Amino acid sequence: MNSLEQLYAHMQQLAALRRTIAAGGTNRSGVDYNLDSLKEVRDDILSWPRHNGRFVLRAGSAGEVVSGLDYELQELERDIVYIGDGESALLQMLRQQNPGFDQGLQQLEQQLRGFIPADGADSRSSACIFVTDRDGTVNNYCGRYRSSVQAAYNAVFLTRFARRCCRRSVILSSAPLTNGGLIDVSVNPEGVFAYAGSKGRQYRDERGNSGALAIDQEQQRVLDRFNQGLQQLVDQEQYRVFALIGSSLQFKFGQTTVARQDVEQSIPHKHSTHFLQAVTQLVRQIDPEQQYLRIEDTGKDIEILLTIDSAADSRDFDKGDGLVFLDNELTLGLRHSPVLVCGDTASDVPMARVAAQRSRHSLALFVGADSELQQAVCSANSNASFAASPDMLVAALNRIGRSKEQGSDDV
Repeated sequence: MNSLEQLYAHMQQLAALRRTIAAGGTNRSGVDYNLDSLKEVRDDILSWPRHNGRFVLRAGSAGEVVSGLDYELQELERDIVYIGDGESALLQMLRQQNPGFDQGLQQLEQQLRGFIPADGADSRSSACIFVTDRDGTVNNYCGRYRSSVQAAYNAVFLTRFARRCCRRSVILSSAPLTNGGLIDVSVNPEGVFAYAGSKGRQYRDERGNSGALAIDQEQQRVLDRFNQGLQQLVDQEQYRVFALIGSSLQFKFGQTTVARQDVEQSIPHKHSTHFLQAVTQLVRQIDPEQQYLRIEDTGKDIEILLTIDSAADSRDFDKGDGLVFLDNELTLGLRHSPVLVCGDTASDVPMARVAAQRSRHSLALFVGADSELQQAVCSANSNASFAASPDMLVAALNRIGRSKEQGSDDV
């Protein structure tokens, strides 16, 4: 039986390969080598044994995961088509995989053109500030964060838009910045995006400079003690599976996340519940008065959060707080530029609100939003638009970027 560790090793290999492809841009040298390398990874995964069409992977010695590896294989196939047959062939694949793709793409393109006029190849007169969430927004969801390595075509599309249409571009995620975090699963060329992890508490700018929001020393001490205890917990063989499935174990800046279930429901309910109880008990031991730590259980992830004090109450740090911090720390200039904010969940709504408050001209573009989320977005930002899928959004951004290019760089 193959294992999640083997899968993650393949994905690390893919990350390095895709960075080379994305950085190459219009350079066709190495295309054959890259294409063969992508096919080798795909074919090796496809050779793994399956049961009823699904892969059974070891997750430590005490568990296993059954999965179709849909994200990993789909994005591999897309990259193979993109590198081998070009952008037109990839777009045809996206049409086949996304109902209503052409209509949705046309609507998004029109909305974005209204926000970012196509007034020349390199004009910065209308350049916006681009702030986007990653997973579910500009990257398709994956059941395992460590496997969610960005596809090369996705990096090329986003980079084209960022370079041609944006003064600054920021990918803002709840994931940690490094150590299995946002930067590790991103393959965009260097110098294009600033990356912000842990809801914006930590960042690496386009030049590679890093920084973080200061946390109260006592809060940090308490969180460090908890993190040490949690690491010891998942090092136990009976709990090791929780550091491998789903979101795995993420030591964020000011917050910690550990999985207790995955999208395939691989973990028996009793075992998952027992782990939740063990983590809850650890929090109570570390912070018995509940002054600094709070648990939020999503059913799949256990979030251990530091609270922050405001004038009126005590609440969690959110992405709106992160965007305010980044605006000041990175000198984004939200008050002086159009601001495009993209997201897909309620946790991204605070970004839309801050954009509306700080910029005279902003657009909140959300992906896959149901009626409740649409209402929340519109309440936060009166200029709101919606996309059916990350594929449609990324393709639309690519089209807008292409419209500002002179010539073509189809791979």
